[in-house]
Amino acid sequence: MIRLLAKARQALLTDPVTGEPISPAMVVAWTYIAFVMAMSVLFLSLGLGAGQ
Repeated sequence: MIRLLAKARQALLTDPVTGEPISPAMVVAWTYIAFVMAMSVLFLSLGLGAGQ
């Protein structure tokens, strides 16, 4: 089980095209983008639902 988690972590932190490790700055940037997108969808849905 531990080996499977280690392989999954390695796969997530490796660029699938080049095979190079993904830099921590890119992980932070993509996490921030995903968070902003999720919050915008949440606030948009709350705003559209408030008018009913």
